[in-house]
Amino acid sequence: MNRKQITRDQAFHAIETGEFGTDVTASNERVAVLLTQDWCSQFAAMREWVYTLDRNFDLYELVYNLVPWFSEFRSFKEGRWKNGLIPYVRYYRNGKLFAESNYVSQEEFLRNLGF
Repeated sequence: MNRKQITRDQAFHAIETGEFGTDVTASNERVAVLLTQDWCSQFAAMREWVYTLDRNFDLYELVYNLVPWFSEFRSFKEGRWKNGLIPYVRYYRNGKLFAESNYVSQEEFLRNLGF
């Protein structure tokens, strides 16, 4: 697993176009984008296992309450993607959105990635 942070430019690309760019979605055959806030207990539970996965995929993460553009990103996520829950995970295979979830078990997370 390759862990990466969503940059401001990548986040604003999503806000402006409705989707992350291919630099995120197609950076690997399998990509998960984990969007959350640092106080979320379900994020803390997922963190216990997600960072230890020994599989070939890219994991992008944005803890968006810790960035100066929190309000813009939250409004976009809840309005355009219609998901007000956290954590929110978007799964991509071969550059295309394949699945979405909120909190899931390790098994379901891996299934959503195609493992």
